[in-house]
Amino acid sequence: MEQIPSSESELMATVYLKDGSKVEVSMDELGDYLEANRDKIQPQTIKRRGPVRSKLSAEISSVG
Repeated sequence: MEQIPSSESELMATVYLKDGSKVEVSMDELGDYLEANRDKIQPQTIKRRGPVRSKLSAEISSVG
């Protein structure tokens, strides 16, 4: 996995590329990296687990 140098205290994002590799990019550089490498990036889909939001909002409203 390629890693763009940064300080250890920064948050990192993982970008999946179409060639199967992964790149870790600091959050500060993420926007510029995504713009410059748009054609190389593999879109990812997120699996939803169901009505998690409705349970969370019910818990919040009962606390408040």
